[in-house]
Amino acid sequence: MFPKLLPKLRVKNDVKIIYIFFGIVLTYFSNYMPDFMDVSGVDGVIISSNVSFGALNGMLFGPFWGSIVSATGFLLYKVISGSYTSMNAFSFFSILFIVLSSVVAGLVVNREHKATKSIFFVLIVAWYMLDVGREACFFPWYHLLIFCIFVFFEKSILVKTVTSKVYIFISLFLASLMGVLSVHLAGSITYHLLYNIPANMYKSVIFLYPIERTVLAFFPAFLVYVLFVVLKDIALSSEDIAHIPQV
Repeated sequence: MFPKLLPKLRVKNDVKIIYIFFGIVLTYFSNYMPDFMDVSGVDGVIISSNVSFGALNGMLFGPFWGSIVSATGFLLYKVISGSYTSMNAFSFFSILFIVLSSVVAGLVVNREHKATKSIFFVLIVAWYMLDVGREACFFPWYHLLIFCIFVFFEKSILVKTVTSKVYIFISLFLASLMGVLSVHLAGSITYHLLYNIPANMYKSVIFLYPIERTVLAFFPAFLVYVLFVVLKDIALSSEDIAHIPQV
């Protein structure tokens, strides 16, 4: 049995509420960040950058509380901005997509790899069950690649993240990337079912979306790494200095 990737914050309940409130506020304001336009090759399609915050919340708060923080922050923005009145069918599903990102990323960080692999595998199978999925069969090549990397290096990650900071970052990046890619594949399936997007649209972005998704996944992974690893080292170094006897 291996410990969780990130240390659980042992704080009082009132302090936990403050952390969760801060996460909700941060997710709310993430909706004002610039978005990626037309990344799916279809005019008018917007992939919001707050997908990154879904993965971030999952890594910080875990799959359960992370999903609640993500959903609450997203819904709060929709209500306050009044944009909920003009939401189309796909926009309603966007709430579930952000929650999915939090769940997957949180499961990886909590080392619940079996559940993570199951969710990812089901999404890939669901894609190939569609006619468009079989026609655009190479569309999820990046999802398959990351899934294979995760499965192949799973034991190494479990062992070496205990002592290696490099492996800690790799594990955090995989957690974030799998969360973001889960949203991407779930969104692609849902968008096709709602609007019957032809296969050539998916084929046209087969080498574009991996770059976008990698960028979206990098920043939350880097932020969590800095918060839990770099700052922890700084705090420990400060304690060591404080315990140096005065001459």
